[in-house]
Amino acid sequence: MRIAIHQRTWPTNPILEQFQGIWQRREVLFHLVRYEMKAENKDKVLGFLWSFLNPLLLLGTYVVLVSIIFQRGGPQFPILLFIALLSWRWFATSLSRAVNSVTSKVRLVQTVRFPLAILPLTGIAVGFFDWLFGFLVLLPMLVVFEATFSVHLLWLPVLLLIQLVGTIGACLLCAVLGTYLMDLTNIIQFLIRLGMYMSPILYSVGDRIPEDYQTLYMYVNPFAGLLESYKNVVVLGSPPSEYVAVAAVMAVIVFFAGAWYFARDEYKLVKAA
Repeated sequence: MRIAIHQRTWPTNPILEQFQGIWQRREVLFHLVRYEMKAENKDKVLGFLWSFLNPLLLLGTYVVLVSIIFQRGGPQFPILLFIALLSWRWFATSLSRAVNSVTSKVRLVQTVRFPLAILPLTGIAVGFFDWLFGFLVLLPMLVVFEATFSVHLLWLPVLLLIQLVGTIGACLLCAVLGTYLMDLTNIIQFLIRLGMYMSPILYSVGDRIPEDYQTLYMYVNPFAGLLESYKNVVVLGSPPSEYVAVAAVMAVIVFFAGAWYFARDEYKLVKAA
């Protein structure tokens, strides 16, 4: 008498499978990142020098506007502005690229099989290299403007990780929604501009937000705690803001929400694109 034995199949984790697939096809990610970086500078006379000039020119514009015209900001205002602006631009440009990351690669999506999450991740990686180039520009300025160097600078990789986790989640969400909603690009651009002025980039929380509303402000805008922490550890030599924990929790929530949503709809994106 033969007894049939049924093997138990454990439920799979779509998020884990998604990132395992990305790791297995990481050469596609590396290729797309190189391609995008070359394409951005292909027809420019100065080429990759624009990676350094863009943040420097942007910094100069805001310094003239705020420090000279409006006569605000202290002696370290340029470098406080620069580190916050660099980090915000990484998030903003990654989000902008993610919205059309699938629809702009229709032929590739329909002809080559690979994890589609690689497409929004490409924009994040390109944005990080822009941040890195900008940070290299910032380094000598830290000496010129007498930034305080301390052991708290070791927090910088932690802050970058928090931002990376949250940015991945937000970009995965936008990549799916952008495939279905053609108007999302305009909406995202508006939200990016709004978020920039609502975040402590051109100002510090202690100087511009009334004390009675600071706690509420930091909870409503988790990016505020992250940007204040960048300023603290890179320029002021002090520990991160206590509200960086709010940013970390929100980053994890957004990461899992975005990863789950993208994994759920990934097979639909090929047809929708």
